[in-house]
Amino acid sequence: MRELAELRSRAYGPDADIDRDADALARLVELEELARADVLEPAPVDEPAATSRLPGASGTAASAPADKASTEVLDETVDADPTRLRHEMRRPWWRRVPWAYIVAALAVGLVVGLALTTLLPPHPATTLQQAPIEGAVLDFQMYGIQADSPVRYQPFHDLEVWSARTEQGSTCIVVTSAAGEWMAAGCAPEPLGPVADIQFYSGMRPVDGLELPNGSVVRFILRGDVIEVSVAETLEGA
Repeated sequence: MRELAELRSRAYGPDADIDRDADALARLVELEELARADVLEPAPVDEPAATSRLPGASGTAASAPADKASTEVLDETVDADPTRLRHEMRRPWWRRVPWAYIVAALAVGLVVGLALTTLLPPHPATTLQQAPIEGAVLDFQMYGIQADSPVRYQPFHDLEVWSARTEQGSTCIVVTSAAGEWMAAGCAPEPLGPVADIQFYSGMRPVDGLELPNGSVVRFILRGDVIEVSVAETLEGA
């Protein structure tokens, strides 16, 4: 989006001046939120093939012949030799259950395990603990956030990370460079937790020690007393 590119240039470019334009800064925050939803949209989950193709899997068409055959075998066993039937019933259950059913059960367990692994959120790259506030407190009003309870966290590379509550009851995350230049911000009222994303693109102000391909995102999420940092990288050259 052309408007977003122009605002990013004013925020991150060498002649950044967006900190003197509150309306432009608020518009940048709004467009960054929309861009974040498009970049990190979860990919569809591909589940393994249904287990009904396995021999002996449950289903009306597959189970009916097997049940009929099992009944006929049992009837023949009872008529031929009751002692043999009692012997079969004393065998361990895993020796009486057909292997096809055991294989089907294992396949179902594998499907469930893969689905749970896919649905669980990724582990954060790092967790930032609260840190003492030293020196001047960040001027939150400059970023359009009316706050009276700033909290500082451990830095992430050369990025400073803060949180604060607004007069309306929302909690915000503000991420700046070491020099106090705006990088990202995000607010949310309870019970939601705030999220702030830094999206990498060509020409943006570099982050010392953090070189990522264009389109990559560094996400900051407030969880309780800590901030979790996750990194999603795009493919090189994409």
